[in-house]
Amino acid sequence: MWESIATVCAAADRKKYRVVLAGAIGLMCSVAVHDVALGAERYITVYAGKYTDDKLGEVLTNKPITFEHSYLGVIAFSHTLGETLRAYQWELETQIGKHGGAQTHWEFNVAPVIRWKRFPWNDFLNTTVAIGDGLSCATEIPPLEQSSSTNEGAARLLNYFLFEMTAAPPGEYRWSIVGRVHHRSGVFGLFNNVHGGSNIVAIGLKFTY
Repeated sequence: MWESIATVCAAADRKKYRVVLAGAIGLMCSVAVHDVALGAERYITVYAGKYTDDKLGEVLTNKPITFEHSYLGVIAFSHTLGETLRAYQWELETQIGKHGGAQTHWEFNVAPVIRWKRFPWNDFLNTTVAIGDGLSCATEIPPLEQSSSTNEGAARLLNYFLFEMTAAPPGEYRWSIVGRVHHRSGVFGLFNNVHGGSNIVAIGLKFTY
């Protein structure tokens, strides 16, 4: 599956743009509707955030963040894979995102996710923490990634990483507030010889059904 998505994105050029993009969307949709284990939970997450050229480590360690005039809105569909009664669970997430401001392209992401669900304060504030890692395909080379002072190179196809925290009142399992770091990078040159990446610091809502 991953190889197919990578091939679709890497083969993109101006003449084949629409066909390639339709193929990428089709692959992600097929993943989203794939049958899952009986009793699995499904989620819709909607979030929006602002772009920063700061490095991922600086964003995650709460250093002062410098934001750009660029925004991203995302709708994400996910479901659990297997058992959901443990302290942790595996999920699969697909996303469609639209940039605004200094960037106006679309972005499509897919990633397996692992979520930790048990914290000692859950009787007071129901909390989960998740990380995920997969692929990100942009419909054009993102201008801010291309002009970044912290990057070397830029490309449509990059690695995608997410860090997410959710919070909800005790006993509330359908709705939760989401804080997320949305990250694209070349993983030290592994993807298209790109070093560095970009980050969106976002907030949103998650619905379980």
